[in-house]
Amino acid sequence: MARTTAHLQGVEPSERIRVVLAARDRRFVRVTSFLLGRKGFLIESVRGPEHLLSAVDRHRPDVVILDGTDSLTATAKTIAAIEDLSYPVAILVVADAPEVSSPKSVRLLHKWTPFDQLADEVERLSADTDGHEEVTNGVA
Repeated sequence: MARTTAHLQGVEPSERIRVVLAARDRRFVRVTSFLLGRKGFLIESVRGPEHLLSAVDRHRPDVVILDGTDSLTATAKTIAAIEDLSYPVAILVVADAPEVSSPKSVRLLHKWTPFDQLADEVERLSADTDGHEEVTNGVA
């Protein structure tokens, strides 16, 4: 990547927050990837949860953004598989209508929440993972 934005000059790629985004919604993937990339995050996107674990294994992200809109069962299985990894990965689930309760280690946001709130949440989750603190539960 030859071009860099002004706010990223002097920031090493290893210092940037690595995010894997898994969603079937192409518009959500396109918009979210673009906006997070402009904010300085390193983004890898996959078309759905069935490709997520291999992407997580390859890219070792700080945060996974998982679209939980399609299937609660598939989302729960994917979350469990990520939590079983030998290294910490924060999980942010987005959904069209997020439920009030969530697993202790998972953060839920409305899928089309304001972008700044999404970016702030990814940064917070990354910081929590770096410090190996427990990730806060709840719906934002």
